[in-house]
Amino acid sequence: MKLNPYILFAGNAEEAVNFYKTVFNAAITRLSRYTDSPQPVDEDWKQKIMHARLEFGDNILMISDGYKEYIVSAESNIQLSVELDSIDEINTVFEKLSEGGTVRLPLQDMFWGARFGMLKDKFGTAWMLNHEIKK
Repeated sequence: MKLNPYILFAGNAEEAVNFYKTVFNAAITRLSRYTDSPQPVDEDWKQKIMHARLEFGDNILMISDGYKEYIVSAESNIQLSVELDSIDEINTVFEKLSEGGTVRLPLQDMFWGARFGMLKDKFGTAWMLNHEIKK
């Protein structure tokens, strides 16, 4: 069993897909637009992303522009937590995700033996990045 996060956007999912692809060096393994669906869709929503799947390492991140009438809010009780393999990797990912976003807790060595930081990216998605420091 595996839990995969699915992030909804209000019309800017394509920008988010390309951003996260770069941040995580991910592969886009699926991308469907609303025009691909047999369901009727407004002209201005046809090229929006109905479903995208990014894969990096053993991770899957799914993204979509919600239905046109769906109200999307980045304010929630969910934060995406990413465990990174090295100091260089956590520094790089944190820097990229924080571009245009808000750092909530700068990267720092924590009492539990990890380098850790928290931020909201430019799309309002909350992230926690962690790297266990080997002793």
